[in-house]
Amino acid sequence: MKSTAIERRAEVLRLYTGMPWQSARRRVEAATPGSPLIPQPDADQLLLEARVMAALAWRRITTLHPWGIEYVDPRPDRLLIRFEADPAGRRYPAETQALDLAEVLLPRADEYGDIRGVPRGRTHIEEGQVVLRVLDTSASVTLLGLDPEEWLRAVDVQDQQASTYGMTPCHHSRPTRWHSVERPYRRPVRQGWAVSAWLTSGLLRRVGLFRTLGVPLCVTGWVGHHESDGGERWIIDPTFAEGHGAAGHRRLIALLAQPDWGLPITPLDEHCNCHLPPGYSDQCTTLIAGLAEQAGVLEVRSIRRRGDRLKQLQEYGPELYASRQQLTLPVPAWIDRWLERGGAPAPEIGTSPSASAPVTRHRFA
Repeated sequence: MKSTAIERRAEVLRLYTGMPWQSARRRVEAATPGSPLIPQPDADQLLLEARVMAALAWRRITTLHPWGIEYVDPRPDRLLIRFEADPAGRRYPAETQALDLAEVLLPRADEYGDIRGVPRGRTHIEEGQVVLRVLDTSASVTLLGLDPEEWLRAVDVQDQQASTYGMTPCHHSRPTRWHSVERPYRRPVRQGWAVSAWLTSGLLRRVGLFRTLGVPLCVTGWVGHHESDGGERWIIDPTFAEGHGAAGHRRLIALLAQPDWGLPITPLDEHCNCHLPPGYSDQCTTLIAGLAEQAGVLEVRSIRRRGDRLKQLQEYGPELYASRQQLTLPVPAWIDRWLERGGAPAPEIGTSPSASAPVTRHRFA
């Protein structure tokens, strides 16, 4: 059990972001006392992270970590994302982080002018790291874990591939300026994805929480439909094994909604099937809305693999499953006790009562 305020703050930061313990501790030690360690980004940074989250929500390659992310390092003016290394024995050589990310992040326009990827997004090699920036803004996301030379090769491959499909790589012909097809994306503030950016960016900055459910098997996400408030309904379905049943997915929601570290959200409804025996529905669904009239809704579909379904997964890829078993982030007992008290700010954690808006608590029966 961690005994000092610094150790406990570092433990919470690690739980939310997935950061290695020593890195989390250094961040806490360097932070101003009382400052939020998962800061709210500015408007441009928020929009960029929302675009990146949308691009990563449904990975086209097989990954160990949720969305292939080992951890994130959130800063006020930027976000660092550490992607896992490509497995040496991967079945399909084309399934690399660089090829997949080059395809989904860089902007390419189809024949109708619709853009896939991040409009105005351009990547640069800065101090040996791949950095995604948005033209005419200071927003940036650093893609850690990618080899710069491999990244440049992957970009060329994907540009050539896109051209054969009749798509226009905006970044290729206009590396430092807007492409004409990107102009409609100049003012996105009234679009559904933009007014819900606080939600998608917030999830990306707290990606470590999805590893608290149990052994992570897969996490996918997508936009279901637009809500009456103009925002989007984001659906996230973390599939996991050897979790903690209802205690696990309710803990996840409680951590997401915690006022000092989580998001300004409140659970609205829950449908739990954890009481059913294996062979019935393995899905438990929680519906969450934003507070203070923030647009957008989150639907979390926690899928717990048990019984014969889990056995089949273990037998199909025993080495893969064994690797994933090492990725679970255990929740310390003191954090569970803290949540039982309502997640109220506590002196031993060193939280800041002004870090977020008050949260209306919802206690499940």
